[in-house]
Parts: sequence; C-alpha cells; structure tokens
Amino acid sequence: MDSQETLVDSNYDPEDLELATPDPAFGATTILDFDRDDMISTNATVRGQSQIRYSVRTVKAGLAGMNLKTVFSQGEGILATVQRRDMIPDLLTLGGETISLRSWLKTPMFSSFPALFSEGRETYLWKEGRDGGIKLYKGSGSSASTIARFYPSDFVVTHDRGRITYRAHLDLRAEADLIREEVFISCVLIMQKTRKKAMAKERNLVSSQGLLFASMTATGGGFPMC
Repeated sequence: MDSQETLVDSNYDPEDLELATPDPAFGATTILDFDRDDMISTNATVRGQSQIRYSVRTVKAGLAGMNLKTVFSQGEGILATVQRRDMIPDLLTLGGETISLRSWLKTPMFSSFPALFSEGRETYLWKEGRDGGIKLYKGSGSSASTIARFYPSDFVVTHDRGRITYRAHLDLRAEADLIREEVFISCVLIMQKTRKKAMAKERNLVSSQGLLFASMTATGGGFPMC
C-alpha cells in the first residue's frame, strides 16, 4: 500500500498575501491566484471567486515511500497525476491515459526552457520571462503570440516601511483559457523543475564552500597566525 504523507509547510499563512493588480494591456480573461509559490503543494483560485478551483499535492508513494507522486485536482476530482521514478522516465496520467511525462511536456536535457506541449494540432511553448516568471506562446516563429503568463509572488515596501506581499498568479488570455487545465498543469510542472534545479545549485554552492573551508583549515591557509 502506498504511503500518503503530504509534504506541506504548516507554518505558511496565505492570508498574509494580497492580490496583484492585473496588467490591462495583456487582456487576461481569467486569473488563477496561488496561495503559495512552492508548487509541491498549492491551491489556485479563480480571481473573483472564493472557492478553491485547483489544488496540487505531492505525496510519498511506493512500497518504501521513496518516490514522489504529484496529484492535480479540481474540486473532488483528479485531473492528473505525475509519478516520479528513479532511473526511468516519470509517468503522467492525464485524460485517462498514462504516458511518459517527457513525451507530453518536452524540455531540454539540462534546462527547463523552452518547454513544449501539444493539444490537438496546436503547439504551445513555455519560455522564461522576467523576474522569475514564465510566458506561454501559441505557435512558433514570427507568428507566435503570448497567451498566458505566470508571475511568482512579489513584494513592495510601503512609505512607512511596511511590506506588502502579492500572491503568485497565472494570467490567461481567451485562447489559453480554452485549455486551462493543460496550461495549469504544465505551468506547475515547469515551476517545480525550476525550483528543484535552483535548490540543487544552491546545495552545490554550499557544498563547494564547505570543501574550500575544510581545505583551508587542513592546510592552515587563509587564517592569521598568532
């Protein structure tokens, strides 16, 4: 039987976050507001509604609880699941079909971008944007147009030195809203991968600094002599 231990930060309080003002020039028809940036476990609400529309939960699964499974839900129903596996490709279950994740969401071997998926005869491409955000394009080449944007949480400092933090949000134009679930799922998966790579890079940096310090200590280098 699978272990179902949900990975949640219990100290997180989404009530402290404000809604960001939409960009009128972009012309979003739907905005999904996230209650946290960490896409391992988050909820998304349609702007203007109070009920949670989508949720993402990552649980420990497998006989030994060693692998992770991400579950995408809409209300009480499951939209998709991603089964993480060691040494072999991750599996995506979407629309009743189970396939290799990388056959649906195609990314370079050592990078998160560009990330490509297809729906019907159309091709959609996620690219890195500014300030940690990402943009979804429909089509390719000179005819490509931006149809969705994801903005991570951000903050501003007020005149009295207070701090206002804004929720992460996914803005969708009408064309993206037609495939909203696919856009939502692909966006979350890309941000999960981006966060994982950033954390690995940070760990490698800390490890390198630790090795350098240990080397200096062993040789007596870098320390003043008394």
